[in-house]
Amino acid sequence: MNYRILLVDDEAMSKKSLFKMLTAANASYQIVGEASDGEEALQIARRELPHMVITDISMPVMDGIELIQRLREDGHDMDIMILSGYGEFEYAQEALRHGVVDYILKPMKPEQVLGLVAKRFEHFMKSRQIAIIKNQLIAPISSAAERIGHELWIANEPGMRQEMNSLFGLMDDKGGMQEERVSLLRDAASLIRNRLQPQFPHEAWAFPYESQSYEEASASFAGWLEGLLIEIRDKRNWGKRGVIHQAIDYIKANFSDSELHLEKVLAPLGISSTHFYHMLMEETGMSYIAYLTHIRMEHAKALLEHSDLKTYEVGQRCGYPDYPHFTKRFKRQIGLSPSEYRKNMRHL
Repeated sequence: MNYRILLVDDEAMSKKSLFKMLTAANASYQIVGEASDGEEALQIARRELPHMVITDISMPVMDGIELIQRLREDGHDMDIMILSGYGEFEYAQEALRHGVVDYILKPMKPEQVLGLVAKRFEHFMKSRQIAIIKNQLIAPISSAAERIGHELWIANEPGMRQEMNSLFGLMDDKGGMQEERVSLLRDAASLIRNRLQPQFPHEAWAFPYESQSYEEASASFAGWLEGLLIEIRDKRNWGKRGVIHQAIDYIKANFSDSELHLEKVLAPLGISSTHFYHMLMEETGMSYIAYLTHIRMEHAKALLEHSDLKTYEVGQRCGYPDYPHFTKRFKRQIGLSPSEYRKNMRHL
């Protein structure tokens, strides 16, 4: 991975010296442009999007301070390092207020320049790796949070614990990255909150692990879920299972039936479709079609992850004999086609 650097200085020898020392030091350092003033540098930066800008402060047309301001106004968050002479300390202080990562005093000392650039390059590579890992985890963590929210809503404590442990397992497999795993836990908690809040307005949605280690955060996350489970059970007077649970059990046992119409579910229950709709919404937060689709998609994801069935066979086992319809429904629900989902999960 190349670390793209833009050099800005009105002194040609200074740029030449920087170019030589950087390109000789690390093959990953790529000089993507050289400019003699801030205006020229701004145009190059907008075009090349460098990861780092090394700029002098005192230049004609547009000085280094204005260049930094313009880059930040444009929304660029690249690393910026400034070159300054001994008499330009006040300018250097002003630059530091605009998010400059460091400054180099002229005449430049190669060991200082290379040390500072190497430090930022290391930070850049670590950030890239973290971003890759987080991107890989977005889909499975979203799915796990959805399942946790569902198990919470039906007050299924064993199911909630199992899904919570699966979520922890996803992050433990990636090791290291304490702060990032805490951040991912917050993301998961946000998804669970968004899943439940419309059906369960609750004042205790704050997440109590802003500044903790991952071990402390995961314990707090588990305690947070336990508290929600208790609140939901109390609110919904759990203990009166009623006919709605018979219906849910029937759906879970027969979801592979492509003709599982509502009438089949209601036939043994002796209740109206209107009454059933309200009870199912209270129980799951979903309509009949949405709940049936949810059950089918969760089973489809499990088969795609843990079996070698062809994708059309997965669709058939989940109540979709028409493969194009299955693919369309799956992508609408999950955001990926069945084959894309299987590929992503097997790369984790």
